[in-house]
Amino acid sequence: MLAVQVWGYNYFMAKNDNQTDVLLEDINSKFEAVLEIVSSMRDKVAKIPKMSERVEKLEHDMSFVRLATSNTSHDLETIKIRTEKLENINEQIDDLAQRVKALESTA
Repeated sequence: MLAVQVWGYNYFMAKNDNQTDVLLEDINSKFEAVLEIVSSMRDKVAKIPKMSERVEKLEHDMSFVRLATSNTSHDLETIKIRTEKLENINEQIDDLAQRVKALESTA
């Protein structure tokens, strides 16, 4: 009897050629499955550098988006403050216009 160990599996092969052929076919099919998995992984691994470049570009672009958003928020705050000041001035003008009308009507 012949003992063969492949990846932790013990295979005992009798001198019988028929049984040996069956075991070898089984081992070959397992190797083919492993090779298929490895080759599919190779394709995926080959894509990693391109994906890494894309992620770096996206991170770079996001830093610009953050900066632009920050600037826009600051600009909006400035516009809000100016609008409030203009509304206050407009109210003061309306009050002065009413006073002028009141003075004109009494004169």
